[in-house]
Amino acid sequence: MSDRVARRRAETRRRIFTEAMRLFQERGFDNVTVADITEAADVAKGTFFTHFPTKRDVFRYIGAEALDALLAARSEAATVREKITRMLQAAVAWHEEHADLTRMMLTARTVSLATDFGSENQRALGGALVEILTAGVAAGELRADLPVVQAATLLQGAYFLTLIGWATDPEGPSLTERITTAVDLLFQGML
Repeated sequence: MSDRVARRRAETRRRIFTEAMRLFQERGFDNVTVADITEAADVAKGTFFTHFPTKRDVFRYIGAEALDALLAARSEAATVREKITRMLQAAVAWHEEHADLTRMMLTARTVSLATDFGSENQRALGGALVEILTAGVAAGELRADLPVVQAATLLQGAYFLTLIGWATDPEGPSLTERITTAVDLLFQGML
């Protein structure tokens, strides 16, 4: 695919996402149809489905973008704590840079733990955390009896609850401060 085609495709995807989020915020998720989104984004229905298999998948756009930033940061540190902290800080930086979109998604969306934690993005994040924590146990950086999968789930949950808290209380501490506090608290139990 040429750069121009890839750029145009990315622009179309972003336009669909932005219009969908605006409509979800105005009307509520259940009161917006794919036809409403395609009309607002000025694209054909088939174009919508090329980019998003379902209306709910529009929300995965933010998750995929933040996940890319998060996973890119994991190899930049030596210790397990540094890796996880840098990963989450990279995601936080992405969310702060795209604060309006993140807040829009978090406030417009009703979270379904079964659907959201089972998504491809969430499985990738959970897998990366398990991999890092497992290496930390093997290297002696973390407790030998650490239940790695449960610890990864707690880290993942802390990340999302921190995002939700930040979105609903923008006057409170910064997202960076909140995630740093959450990671510090969780690591006290893992060392």
